[in-house]
Order: sequence, then structure tokens, then C-alpha cells
Amino acid sequence: MTNANLNRFFCSPEIGPLIGGFINQYASWRWSFYVLLIWSGVQLSLIFLFVPETYHPVLRRRKAARLRKETGDQRWIAPIERLERSILGTVLWSCIRPFQLLILEPMCLNLCILSALLLGLVSLFFGAFPLVFGNNHGFTVSQTGLTFLGILVGMIAAIVSDPLWRKNYVRLVKKREAAGGEKGGSEPEFRLPPTILGAWIVPVGLFGE
Repeated sequence: MTNANLNRFFCSPEIGPLIGGFINQYASWRWSFYVLLIWSGVQLSLIFLFVPETYHPVLRRRKAARLRKETGDQRWIAPIERLERSILGTVLWSCIRPFQLLILEPMCLNLCILSALLLGLVSLFFGAFPLVFGNNHGFTVSQTGLTFLGILVGMIAAIVSDPLWRKNYVRLVKKREAAGGEKGGSEPEFRLPPTILGAWIVPVGLFGE
């Protein structure tokens, strides 16, 4: 996941209440939905116009179709074109595969449990902050939105530290290569150090609240 994706995925929940607080206080609650609709339309247009297709089977299908057209050789067939699975079958298989990973891959299950706990804590803040700062301290709606800046700063700090963890990942890959592993080879555990550190930082941050 790139830094841009990290920024959008983890910072949006904090930016939403901040902007929404000012919208609700100085306009109306309807404008919260209007802004969402406008922003979704802008994002959809940008994705449609500028984001290229990256799904490898689809790219191979397009390449095979281009080669058939250019050469007239009908033997150019992509693997995805050989599938006899229906659309319904493809959708059902896509729904089953995540459960297979959860059941058959213990590490995937553990990471999903950890992510669920962390995202659950973030979601609880959306209900707790208005009660604590709005009811107990008399904050306005916009001021309550500003209280999410603390979480936003923490998220940005985590994103900024990504190059450090990437450097550590490269170091582990090179160490594996020096020990006789294949060039560029990796292990899933090489990406765990930030999670290990975060497992200590999260409870410390909660007690700090």
C-alpha cells in the first residue's frame, strides 16, 4: 500500500468529523451529504479518466485481443478467456476466498483480528468524543470536530515513519540474500516489525487519553 493510499484510508476518518463539524454548525446537516456526493462524483470522474487498469488477468486479455487483431492469429488466448465459470460463479468464488484465508491462514486471521480491534477503537471515538467534549465540556459541533486532530497527527506520524520501516524491510531482504536466499526474495514476517511496535504504542496511547 502506497503512502497516498495510507493517507486516504487512515486520515479520512479524522478529516471527516473536522470538516463535517464546521458544515453542520455554519450550514445545515444536508450539506454534509451534498459535500459527500460532490466529492464522490469528483473522485469517480478522476478514477475513470486517469486511473489505469492494473488487474493482471484483464491486462493479459487485452494484450491477447490486440495480438489477435494485429496478427490474425487466433491462438493468442489469455488464461482468463479459457475460464468457463459464469459471472455468478465468479462472484460466489470471490466471496468464499476471504473465508478460506481466514480459516486456513492463521497469520491472516490474527492480523484481521488486530485490524478489527484497532478500527473498532477508532470507531468508538466517533461516539465518545461528542459525548465527552460536547456534553461534558460544552464544545460546539465544530470544536468537537477539532478534537479529532490528535488522532490525525498520530496517523500522519505513522505514515511519515513508513520510509524507516521500508528501509528495515530492505535490510532484512538483503540479509536473507546473503544467507543464500534468492535475489529479492522475502518472508511475510519481514513486514511485522511496525505491527510489533504498534502493539505496544496503542495501549500506551489509550491510557494517555
